[in-house]
Parts: sequence; C-alpha cells; structure tokens
Amino acid sequence: MPLSQNMTMSQMRDYLISDLRRSVENDVLPCLRPAEQEGGYFAIPRLVLGYVDYLGALYHGYARRPHPRTNRRILASGNYAVTFLNDVFGAIDPNYRTRGKLLWEIYRNGTIHLYQPLTLENAGRTIEWLTYKGPRRGTLTLGTQTINVEHLVPSQVSVTMWVQPISTICLYEDLLEAIDHYATLIQGNSILENKFRQVANALLIPEPTNVVW
Repeated sequence: MPLSQNMTMSQMRDYLISDLRRSVENDVLPCLRPAEQEGGYFAIPRLVLGYVDYLGALYHGYARRPHPRTNRRILASGNYAVTFLNDVFGAIDPNYRTRGKLLWEIYRNGTIHLYQPLTLENAGRTIEWLTYKGPRRGTLTLGTQTINVEHLVPSQVSVTMWVQPISTICLYEDLLEAIDHYATLIQGNSILENKFRQVANALLIPEPTNVVW
C-alpha cells in the first residue's frame, strides 16, 4: 500500500513491513549481488542511507517549519537520520549509537554528492572509508598489512590514519531489521504514530517550485 492521508497505525505498520521492506529488497539486494564476490561498494551505502534519510523524517515528524533561506518545507535532515541510526539501528548493533554520525558524514554525504565516500580530518588525524563485503567482524588485507575489522568501528592503520570499515552485507541486513524494529516501536506509541502521520500527510502535498514545464 502507498502512503495515504491520515494513515492508521495498522496501515503504517503494513506500509513499513510490506511496501518499504519490499522496496529495499528490490532496490538494494540486486546491487549487493549476493552470489558474487564483489560489487555494490558505493551503491549500497548510497541506497541504504537514502532510506535512512526517509525513515529519519518519519521518525522525527513534521513541525511545518520552513527553511529560513529557501522557505521550503523541512521534511528531512541529517540530524533526523543520525537520530534514527542511533535509536533504531542502535537497537540492532550498539555501534550505530557511537558511530552513526561518522557513518553518515563519510558514506552518505560522500556517495550522494561526490560519487564516493569522504575522507575526513580532525586535529591532524585522518579517517578514510573502507567498504567490504563480509561478516560483521573479520580481517582484511590493506596492501601488505592485515587488520582486524568490525563493521562501523574505526581501525587505526598508522600513527595518524584510521579507516572506518563498513560491511555492505551488514548495512543491507541492518536496514531490514531496523524497518521491522521501527514498525514494532510504532505499535502502541501514539507519539511515533502521530509523527509518522505528519510526514506522510505532508508528503502528499505537492512541493512549490519555480521550475516551468
């Protein structure tokens, strides 16, 4: 079922665990290429974190606050998405609570705007991206160096250099679990239900534009 006006809690739950979950499976799983050894290193974080952006909006609600510069509606933001990573993904893997913002900065902002994840620097320390297709914990070879990796957790590779490894398999599976968990959280929670409804109703209203067709 698509989004509709003034959705009931039952409709919200059905939308999440049927339509949205199926959309993730149809969009993301082909890029993961589960039968192949490689593939989807940039596409998976781009797609998964795009869904997180949307889920963060539903989770946060819509307060009818316009952007101060453009006067356009604010339905989604990085802060909303990171909160969803902390609260909902964090129930699946606690590392999202401490590393969710770093994940967002490196893998969402980079892949959406500039094709590949970003490299970040803070006080002389640099952290780079490292996507892999494997289990939540394991070992990877970087040149001549073998390092232990854990999905989301920065690994130090030199005095001033870190990498944040993410498993594309874990991102995909965690998104599916997060949708299921969010659907459970909404049940019996009138606050989350109302926030979902606010955003769903707002999304049905066309966005004003100056573009002519």
